[in-house]
Amino acid sequence: MQATFYFLNILLADFFSYTKNVSFSSFFKFFKIIGVFGFWTFYFLPSLSNAQNNITNTDVLWASKVIDFSSEYFDENNPTQHTAKQVLGKPNVLPAIWHSPCAWSPYRPEARQDEWIKVGFEKAVSVRQIAIAESFGAGAVSAIILYDLEDKGHLVYKNQLTQPASTQGRMLNVFLKRKTTYKVKAVKIKLNTIDVGGWNNIDAIGVSESNIPIQAEINITKDIPFNETQRLPQTVNSSYSEILPIISPDGKMLFFDRKDHPKNTPSISAGKENDDVWFSRHISDTIWSEAQRLNEPVNNNQHNYVCSVTPDGNVILLANAYLSSGKMAQGASISYKTIDGSWSYPEPLKIKDFYNTDKYAEICLSPNRKVLIMAIRREDTFGSRDLYVSFLQNDNSWSVPKNMGAMLNSAASEITPTLSSDNKTLYFASDGRSGYGSFDMYVSRRLDDTWTNWSEPMNLGNILNSAGWDAGYSIDASGEYAYFASSKHSNKTTASELDIYRAKLHVEVRPDPILLISGTVYNSKTKEPIGAEIFYETLPSGENAGTAQADPQTGDYKIALPPNSNYGFLAKSRGFVSVSQNIDATGNETYREIKQDLYLTPIEVGQKIRLNNVFFKRGTNELLKESYPELDRLVIFMLENPTIKIEVEGHTDLEGIPTMNMKLSALRVKAIQDYLIKKKIDKNRVETRPFGSTNPITRKRDEESKKLNRRVEFRILSY
Repeated sequence: MQATFYFLNILLADFFSYTKNVSFSSFFKFFKIIGVFGFWTFYFLPSLSNAQNNITNTDVLWASKVIDFSSEYFDENNPTQHTAKQVLGKPNVLPAIWHSPCAWSPYRPEARQDEWIKVGFEKAVSVRQIAIAESFGAGAVSAIILYDLEDKGHLVYKNQLTQPASTQGRMLNVFLKRKTTYKVKAVKIKLNTIDVGGWNNIDAIGVSESNIPIQAEINITKDIPFNETQRLPQTVNSSYSEILPIISPDGKMLFFDRKDHPKNTPSISAGKENDDVWFSRHISDTIWSEAQRLNEPVNNNQHNYVCSVTPDGNVILLANAYLSSGKMAQGASISYKTIDGSWSYPEPLKIKDFYNTDKYAEICLSPNRKVLIMAIRREDTFGSRDLYVSFLQNDNSWSVPKNMGAMLNSAASEITPTLSSDNKTLYFASDGRSGYGSFDMYVSRRLDDTWTNWSEPMNLGNILNSAGWDAGYSIDASGEYAYFASSKHSNKTTASELDIYRAKLHVEVRPDPILLISGTVYNSKTKEPIGAEIFYETLPSGENAGTAQADPQTGDYKIALPPNSNYGFLAKSRGFVSVSQNIDATGNETYREIKQDLYLTPIEVGQKIRLNNVFFKRGTNELLKESYPELDRLVIFMLENPTIKIEVEGHTDLEGIPTMNMKLSALRVKAIQDYLIKKKIDKNRVETRPFGSTNPITRKRDEESKKLNRRVEFRILSY
């Protein structure tokens, strides 16, 4: 087809050069020979079909500035939507076709014959092709004028018989006989909005030196081999609608919203939707436990659903602020698993200057419990709803919501955000960029610590996205599965009834591989499990990287550690001294699950605590900076307990000369004593005792055994 249009273009050009003085009737007869077209041209031929080999977007110059325009649609409640600026950049509506706020619309439909817009480009180029993305109300383009470096206009397209196109939206490709001899710096597009009824939308304007038709492209890795979607079994899906699935990062627990079930809490108002939180456990392969409803206070007589669950499954973020009066307000709340296995009364988050002028909102909590991402509408919103970020403060409040920038947010809506366990891969839905339907799901990656610099969102593909509304995906920590609600494959009686599905994600759109650390917190003396808070930090900086909660019944915990950092982590509980652990995730390239129990030692005379995160330069007593966070915790412990006296003990492995080992351990414990004194700890409270290689834990000489024997401990002498 492309070759046919190219041939006709050359044929028309030859005809024009041959028939300068022929009559119009002869000219029209010629048109009847080659086919009936409802327009006439000057050195052009519009392509109305999709080419098999599309030009790449790198070869296209899209409009970068608006020079002038006849009018633009204006809504004081949505001042950025449908404006002339929406024509800039590449298409963000096509190939989908709809009346989108991300396209320029004249002030009124069917307003006049000469609506127009003039746009400029970041550089001037010779032009062979002009592409106009008519995302809605196609067929109204009546003229195209190119402007050279001296701002002289060149009419290259004129259509006197404007009429509705065969489809509501299209990419109109206009080809010239040859590349312009002049450099084009601007283009003016004229519309006849009387002949084409309804709203006319121009999504983008591009130019190119190529004769391969410019097409609107969905940003997607080509040929992503998604597996088919899997409907979860009847233990999860019922004859009622199941929506808003949230999978725990370990993939073991699924929370979801079940609508209008007879066991749900009766609604506060008759006729209102009745939504409660339910959950199911993943047992193995395709086996899930029978879904159970969460009891009060999580479920009440209003709209209840889970927004996020932490890696340990012991903390959930809930939509809306649960007030002490029993009423609900805008915002979100946190609930903790209690010692009897139930859930605490949800505590509203204190988000500074929080407001949302939209009826709806979605909020997600990062797995490290330090970041909130919310889909809300505020004064600086680009469109209907935008994605905002808020950060945990030292006083446990949250910072003022910050708009996450134009790379993520459009003049339409961005909704249902999910931040993966790598703390940088974001999944969300949008109707403001090229996709398959009204709302599609996208993935983007954070590029720095500003949280406003993101990669161009990538569409998750036409298996997960459809021609309809697709949103609300939840991703496990491995990135293997996406969980979502859909009516697409449902066998229910009405399209409005939804079931929960999952589908495997291709590696291209998975989050970065993380380490999922799990274990149990024990009392080192009694070996009984303890409920505790878990803290983890990056080394050597000691910066807090996140928190978690051990199950108060079992002591079980889980933390998700993103790659490319060295971490220290420990449990904390009143009346105990923490025994820290460390793990190096730098260079991690695969998802791994690692078992590591944590220990808490009661503050009692004679108890010994190992300082696992104290490091020395090999063969010397020089403390490495990775040691400072651990030693600073020891300083805080001694300041909080001013009567405690300790003895710092140093041990080496079995290698080397015993006398040299004893000398080295003496120097090392002295270095620790000096560090504590430098931090204002009285010297009389810190004794030292070197053991060298005389008190090994094991006599084995493999590397792990050597590492076990090389250690620093402190013993509580008095309290």
